[in-house]
Amino acid sequence: MINPKVKVAVVGKGAIGSLIAYSCQQQKLDFQLLLKNNNTITLDVEKIDGEKIRVYPSSSDINDAADFDIVVFPIKAYQVLGALQQLSQSVRPKHTLVLLHNGMGTIEQVKALYPNNPIVAATTSYGAFKPTDTNVKETGLGKTHLGWVSKCRNNAILIESTISKLLPPSTWHQDIQLALWKKLAINAVINPLTAINNITNGELVNIKFHKLIHTICSEVSQVMTSVGYPTNSDTLQQSVLRVIEATANNYSSMHQDITFKRQSEIEFINGYVIKKGRELNIPVPENQLLFNKIKELEKI
Repeated sequence: MINPKVKVAVVGKGAIGSLIAYSCQQQKLDFQLLLKNNNTITLDVEKIDGEKIRVYPSSSDINDAADFDIVVFPIKAYQVLGALQQLSQSVRPKHTLVLLHNGMGTIEQVKALYPNNPIVAATTSYGAFKPTDTNVKETGLGKTHLGWVSKCRNNAILIESTISKLLPPSTWHQDIQLALWKKLAINAVINPLTAINNITNGELVNIKFHKLIHTICSEVSQVMTSVGYPTNSDTLQQSVLRVIEATANNYSSMHQDITFKRQSEIEFINGYVIKKGRELNIPVPENQLLFNKIKELEKI
């Protein structure tokens, strides 16, 4: 039986993880950060309206985590398995795992490792970046979409209520896969194109990108339709253009990864489209080209 005060653990202190820590503190949730060491830290969060708040999270070593009921993974898709490996001594079948990252493909990996755990998949349109290790700047207010991949047997309402508070407003879906695919379609366009061309999101409105955006959306829509989520390139393109306008001054996460010589999430974005396209015998040459270009940039 879970205590009515649900204990939340957040992996790392990345930009989105830091926003979750801020949210937990504001709402007086019982939370901790899971870090590579358990040094006492403070986080300085600057909200989009300029308000500055200092967050004082509890922390514990990810290899020897203090007790929790929910563990949130607001990290890069390629970091999830490594984090779960570090947590392997602490994770029990009762613990709810919340996957919150760009791209797709980790659900299958996590379900294979933890077939008996409740799992929630989530995607958020919040924006944030960290100018320093302990400073976080919110760059975009967003919405969070959530759904059970493997449902909690006990206290599901209490668990849902707690998770809903992390990055509100939150919407729960019977089938989260559709929301994940819609976000993937947007990321498959904006992330690689801004990284390859070294531009802000807003610069993608330039007419020279129109045909390319349409082609990428066409390939993704064919794959989405074939896996059971019927759509078309025009619908996806409109979604992409709305996000480009709403985040015009922002740099995409992949742009930042390439700029600062970090590994990108291309394997879980365009790479996932390629993987599904191969399984379904659907050619996705433009996604393959973007994938190859990002891989080349990662080596520089």
